Amino acid sequence: LPIYIDKDKIENSRITFDLHTRYPWHFILLAVSRLAPEKNLGLAFQVLAQVREKFPDTGLVIVGSGPEEERLKILAKKLKLEGAIEFVGWQNDITSFYKTANAFIQTSFFEGHGLSLIEAGLSGLPVITTPVGFALELEHDKDAYIYPVDHPELFAQGIINLIENNQRRENLRINLKHTLESKLLSKEEYLQKLKLDWEEIASKVR
Repeated sequence: LPIYIDKDKIENSRITFDLHTRYPWHFILLAVSRLAPEKNLGLAFQVLAQVREKFPDTGLVIVGSGPEEERLKILAKKLKLEGAIEFVGWQNDITSFYKTANAFIQTSFFEGHGLSLIEAGLSGLPVITTPVGFALELEHDKDAYIYPVDHPELFAQGIINLIENNQRRENLRINLKHTLESKLLSKEEYLQKLKLDWEEIASKVR
C-alpha cells in the first residue's frame, strides 16, 4: 500500500499566509521536494528561465532541503535567476504554500508514489509534471500537464498556457482534484485493505 493520505485534512486545512504578499511575482510556481539529484530540480530552473522570457514576473518557491542546495543556488546564479527563486527550506506546515501558489511543478526522474503532487492536487493546484509515480495514473491535458523529462520547452509552454488562460488553469485544477478524490482510499478502506494484506501474509506463514 502507498502512504495513507488524509484528503479531508488536506482539503480543510487553513491558510495562514499568502505567498503573493511575501514575493513580488504575479505567477508563483511551487516545488515541494528533497533537494536531491533524482528530483532533477535543474529542469525546473531551465523551465523558469524560458517562461520568464515572456513573463518576467514569474517566480519559483522551493520547499525542501537536501545535499543539492548549494549546487542549485549556483545554477540559479548561472541562469540569472537569483531574484526569481526562493529556497525556503524544510517546513512543518506547507498548507499555505500549496493553497496560495499558482501551479505545482514536479521534475523528478522517478518517484515511488509522489506524495507532494497528490497534496498539491488536493489543495487545488494545477500540476505540471514528468511521467513518474502517481502521475502515471493521470491523463495528460485533462488532469495535469505531463511532459518528458528531456523537454523543458514543453514544460515552459505548458506554464505559459496556464498563465495566459485562466479557464485552462481552472479546468486542470478541478479535474485533478476530482480524479484524486476518486482514486484515493478513505481511512476505512485503507485500514480494511491493510488488514486483508496482513491476513493474506499470515496465512502463508507456517
